[in-house]
Amino acid sequence: MAYSYPDEDRDYLTEKMAICGELAAGMAHEIRNPLTSVRGFLQLLQNKFDPESAEQEYFTIMLSELERINNIIKEFLTLSKPSEPQLKITSFSQLLNECLLLIEQEAIMNEVRLTHYIPEELPLLCLDSGQIKQVILNITSNAIHAAGSGGQVIIRSYLEGEEVVTTIEDNGSGISKEQQQLIFEPFYTTKKDGTGLGLTLSKRIIESHGGTISFTTEIGKGSKFKITLPKS
Repeated sequence: MAYSYPDEDRDYLTEKMAICGELAAGMAHEIRNPLTSVRGFLQLLQNKFDPESAEQEYFTIMLSELERINNIIKEFLTLSKPSEPQLKITSFSQLLNECLLLIEQEAIMNEVRLTHYIPEELPLLCLDSGQIKQVILNITSNAIHAAGSGGQVIIRSYLEGEEVVTTIEDNGSGISKEQQQLIFEPFYTTKKDGTGLGLTLSKRIIESHGGTISFTTEIGKGSKFKITLPKS
């Protein structure tokens, strides 16, 4: 089953994202200030303990969790003020292979088989490699978690007319009808530790590159996300 937004829904989603972005920006700034203070004092305390002491492990964990909070704040700020893509001519095949190097460990940790079909002869694309990597990594990570232990994720990329198409497919449980209508909305997530911003930002990034992002899904069989980007 495929899902795409009608024009009126796209307008509603755009307006909702703008409102959520303003709220997120205000929240992010209010949180970041005390967070910076907490981090600073925590590092001062850490320096009072011997580097080999058992307490250092606790400090490492606390600082790591603070960094995770900071990353969530960065997502909030990106939602409120999306940066313009810094476009450069890029080898899309190389970009995808770099993404694979980053995502393979996550697949191994979750006992998911990661398969890819990425031809070397894909055309050069004019894009912001950092932003597109963010999209690929986010959707692939979602697919890995959807597939679960013993599952499979397949990444394919190919030329279709004047577009380069990349699909990310998992054999998980699929996406329910209720979830399909909310999946690109800000702050909607089914992950216990998710922010609900990953797919929202991914959609915004792809559309800012003149591309599209869509998905097909079937309950009990899995989902496939399709990303299209125009040739340079």
